[in-house]
Amino acid sequence: MPRLFFEPEELPRIRANAETDLLGPLFQEWLNADLDEGRAIIGKPAETGDLLRDLAAALMRMFQESTVYLVTQDPARKELLEHGMRTLISLPKWDYFLEGGTEVMGIMRASLAVTSLLFAREVLDGELDPDLEAALMQDVGDKGCAPCNLTIWGMDHPDQVKGWSFDEKHGYIYDLSLERWPEILGANNLRAIPTMGLGLGALALEGRDDRAAEWLDRAVASAQTYLKTFSPDGSYFEGLSYVDYAFRSMLPFLEAHYRRHGTVDWMDQANFYGITEFITCMQAGRTPDGTTSDIVNFSDSRVTTKPMVTAWIAKRGGDALAQYATKHFSEPGYFGDFLWYDPELSSAPPPEHLKNKKLDLDWIIARSGWEANDSVLAFRSGLPANHEHADRNSFFFKVYGERLLTDPFGAAYDWRDEGWLLRLPEAHNAVLVDGKGHQYHNGEEGTNEGQAKAYVRRYVDRGEVVWWCSDATPGYQLVNPDIALVQRSVLFAKPDIVILFDQVKKTTQASDVAVRFHPDNRDGQAAIDLQPDGHFVIQRPNATLFGWTMAQETVAVAKKALDLPEENGHFPFVEVGSPSGLQHEVVTVLVAQPEAGSAPDVTITPTEEGWNISVDGKQAFIQGGGDVPELAWDV
Repeated sequence: MPRLFFEPEELPRIRANAETDLLGPLFQEWLNADLDEGRAIIGKPAETGDLLRDLAAALMRMFQESTVYLVTQDPARKELLEHGMRTLISLPKWDYFLEGGTEVMGIMRASLAVTSLLFAREVLDGELDPDLEAALMQDVGDKGCAPCNLTIWGMDHPDQVKGWSFDEKHGYIYDLSLERWPEILGANNLRAIPTMGLGLGALALEGRDDRAAEWLDRAVASAQTYLKTFSPDGSYFEGLSYVDYAFRSMLPFLEAHYRRHGTVDWMDQANFYGITEFITCMQAGRTPDGTTSDIVNFSDSRVTTKPMVTAWIAKRGGDALAQYATKHFSEPGYFGDFLWYDPELSSAPPPEHLKNKKLDLDWIIARSGWEANDSVLAFRSGLPANHEHADRNSFFFKVYGERLLTDPFGAAYDWRDEGWLLRLPEAHNAVLVDGKGHQYHNGEEGTNEGQAKAYVRRYVDRGEVVWWCSDATPGYQLVNPDIALVQRSVLFAKPDIVILFDQVKKTTQASDVAVRFHPDNRDGQAAIDLQPDGHFVIQRPNATLFGWTMAQETVAVAKKALDLPEENGHFPFVEVGSPSGLQHEVVTVLVAQPEAGSAPDVTITPTEEGWNISVDGKQAFIQGGGDVPELAWDV
């Protein structure tokens, strides 16, 4: 049997991983899972025909049971795995996408099925009944590789696709156009998924299926195409969660290709050291309960990477930062975590230069450190991206363990859902002109990219003080062509002072401008108070944010909430309004404290040259009037 996932000599380390601090709790959870429940989960897709949810749950349970059997050699697990194989083979197909209305394609489920079944087969180490082995391998080719091959062919030749669609059973999923999906999916993380199934299946079928060589060539080329979607510095346009999803899908194929052929040095196909830095920069301490990693959740990202992602980079690249990220920034949850983690590899904490990082994406992340109470300010400029939100010039600010200003979680993927609002500028710490933000689509093709662009025009890194200016005018002009400028400058004096300078100019028609500030209220514990002197206060259980604003005209500060049903959550925010005019300058000073207390001494004073700002005796100056403002901070 060609080995794809591990060699026999690796078993002592893999089994020892089940007792490590990192992976031990997850293994115990899997070990103690009820086997009868597992049998029911694995058998459910054969009863319901639901390949979206039920097949996904069944395959994940197969990964779980295979891992437990690999460590314990429990006969009951062996029996369950064989039962699972027979059940999955009994399904008429493994995916719910169609090409031309008739040909079964493989995107997510077919690829996951190939990987899950081949891993179980390798774990059982040749002990399968010959008839089961033959049937399984036939289906790996017919229900797995062939549909995945058709999908990748369509991604490579979108102009020749007859038309992608959901099958009749799964047509309820979304109401949208799939006309451009071969092009859209071929350039994002969903290329990586079928690449895994096609590649692993082709490696397993070498010498027994005449189609395997062609399939392997296509999988290798597809993997190389996908890796080109990463920026030169290793950053990724879809956000951190999609690095995780893509790599825990595709890395098993890359690792298997190393083992079987070694003809491609995959570490040279992308900047994997930079990818580790991206994963590191996108961390945001711990979640409020202290149990999991919090992240800079731009786009639809919710979670950090699995250990297997950075463990593979540490293993194949000898990257000490990747080893540190595995131990400190990852969240276990997948079979590859046990296969690749090596606790003995050298580890090194993040270097100082990553505290302030302007990514090739024109995203900026500045921080005081990586501990739970350290500050993180992340700013979203840059170009359109799949899974994006309408968030140009929006930012996220966490300090003292609290998301005092947050990027929303839980935005709907479906335009028909009320939660679609959470994708829009109104739900972000952004600027609105006449109540509207920059361009975004209506969800007619899903969560694909819009057209709005923003550019960082200046970035100044002075260590503990960093500032930048981002121009989002092109995206706003797509909504209102009369807009001449929407520009935001940000100064961050670590760890807890943020100064914003928002500039809006119109050409002929006066407009009002609003600046919004959204605290994290997922737990219902955010409080907003408006003070008599005009400043506002945002309180979270462990920290408080004080805010002062001033504009060329009188500002109006209000407490509002997004218009969403109760089941979507309650989203309060502060809105600072500047009345109708052709030109607006709005200055906001934000100061965080680790607990509630008296407000700092803050003044904002307009001058002929710009704005003078004082924060507890520390002076800042904003010089306006030029193409790009100058910001200065004297500590």
